[in-house]
Amino acid sequence: MASSSRPRSSSSDSRSRRGRKQNTGASSRARRSSVKARQGKGAARVQRANKALQSSENAQRQARESRRQMVDKGRRAGDIRAEQRAKRQRRQYLRYIARIAIAIAIILLVIFGSIFIYRSDLFHVNNVQVNGSEHLTSQEITSIAAVSDDSTLLRLDSKGIKERLEDNAWVQEAAIHRVFPDTIVIDITEREPAAVAKINDKSNWVISTDGAWLSAATTDDWENAMKIIDVSPSMPAPISGSVCTNGGINNALDILNSISDDLRSRIVSISAESSIKTSLNLEDGVTVAFGDSSDVEVKEAVINSLLNEYEGKISYINVRVPTRPTYRMLEGE
Repeated sequence: MASSSRPRSSSSDSRSRRGRKQNTGASSRARRSSVKARQGKGAARVQRANKALQSSENAQRQARESRRQMVDKGRRAGDIRAEQRAKRQRRQYLRYIARIAIAIAIILLVIFGSIFIYRSDLFHVNNVQVNGSEHLTSQEITSIAAVSDDSTLLRLDSKGIKERLEDNAWVQEAAIHRVFPDTIVIDITEREPAAVAKINDKSNWVISTDGAWLSAATTDDWENAMKIIDVSPSMPAPISGSVCTNGGINNALDILNSISDDLRSRIVSISAESSIKTSLNLEDGVTVAFGDSSDVEVKEAVINSLLNEYEGKISYINVRVPTRPTYRMLEGE
């Protein structure tokens, strides 16, 4: 009995071991499958991660490339604008240089042209026209002006001509004008003769209204002009063009320049020994002790009143003090 039960036990153990082996193999297979599955899933995740990383890197590369292209494009646009700006600046600079060159050329042309014309015989003076002269003749004025034969209107010595003319006592002012193409006009303002003064009973001199000695008087001058007589014998001989410094003569001129034309027309001569002793000698023989040239209007009014009141009966009037005039009647009046 005992011997027959051991084989069954061995068989059962054998089956048990086979079962365990099968179970172990199945478990191993299951584990391997599970591992493979997990490995597959991990590989898939890795693969997806790699793809995502690659996609990200590709996107980054594309972004960098896009930025580089944009930068390059911006740089190219900036370079183009800078080049265009440089071209504009060069054109502006060239135009500026051209304008300067043209301006310099024009200035040089004007300068050298002016020098050429100035030195040439263009506008040669062929005619001299004189206006305003009465005492001096046109020939005398032309001679005094002394316009040189090589004068042109551009090289005309106007200042020298003016000075030479005004050095003449009769010329108060001279003005020189150019009239193209070949004429100069000389406008003369002559001094107006006021009287002829008898100096030391030796010579007669014409004196102007502004007190300048003009020239020695001719016989016609003496006969037709107002006469200043009884001049102080100590007075020196006049010089043509000089200003009179004699007090009596200057007082007589002041009176002549201040009285009315009516009274002046009645005066034959003026005695001018001094300013205080100045007297008017009238054509009807009346002597007026006038005195200095103050209060001329008052003195003239007194003179006219007495002459009208005692017409033909009075011989002497003294208005040196016009508020207290004195007079003397003719004998028998």
